[in-house]
Amino acid sequence: MGKEGVNLLKLMATYDKRWGYLLLFILVLLPMLQPIGMPISVSELTKDYLKQLETLEEGDIVLDSWSTEYSGYMELKPGMIATHKYFIKNGIKLFICLGHPEGLALVDALLNEEIKGYMEKYDYTYGEDYIILGFALPNQAATLAMATDFQGSVKVDWKGDSIKGTFLDRIETGADIDMIADFTTGAGNPGLINHIVLTFGTPMIQNQIGVSLPGSFMNLDAGLITGLLASTRGGSELELLIKEPGPGLIAMDAFTLGHYLLIILIVIGNIGFFGWTKKVSEKMESTTIR
Repeated sequence: MGKEGVNLLKLMATYDKRWGYLLLFILVLLPMLQPIGMPISVSELTKDYLKQLETLEEGDIVLDSWSTEYSGYMELKPGMIATHKYFIKNGIKLFICLGHPEGLALVDALLNEEIKGYMEKYDYTYGEDYIILGFALPNQAATLAMATDFQGSVKVDWKGDSIKGTFLDRIETGADIDMIADFTTGAGNPGLINHIVLTFGTPMIQNQIGVSLPGSFMNLDAGLITGLLASTRGGSELELLIKEPGPGLIAMDAFTLGHYLLIILIVIGNIGFFGWTKKVSEKMESTTIR
């Protein structure tokens, strides 16, 4: 091997690793500034989730359950935005119930910031199309009360205004809820399954963070939930299916470019190791032995 070849192998083995971190930073940052739209495959899991959404008709009522906190919100955010855009575009009625105290701030962030323009575009208005009941599902007892006697247990929304005269007049028990959409950063609210799904046969879909997916897969296999959106990747796939690009596809651009770079660096490192570092080490060992 010529001198130039030896020098190239040495460079591949000894280059300053900080350049790799800098390139990774740039490649992750670029899609956030200007989305690229790199292709991704769509899983059957996400296709089945969309099929469940498509069973809803205009005017149907969905219990919009947010067992969501800041620790996992960014992971669920793409799926939450895409799912709610589907609801809004198709005229689905939502009553938002929180299962975590941080939920109200997240509702404000999603509805009044992320998709505010989308809601205005479709004239999706508070009271007529959606109502926020607030921290209404803190435990199974509250869920059971709502499921068995909705009108007796729920009187006002999160601001203290009466819900009489709204679309919620149509709900007496869990049987009158057309679907549950559960967005959870953990175990969620088991009362939804115990007191509504199992009692009334109400279908339930779920958007789950990655670390808790195994438990949700068991519920899916058992038929306790009918659709499952898996973390950020599932949210990006749903964005693609409903043709509403958002933060999920931007994140996938960053993930893809970052992984490409890591693969390239691994190849460079291995070539440098076997072509230079290993030979130098063997030569030093041989000289020491002599």
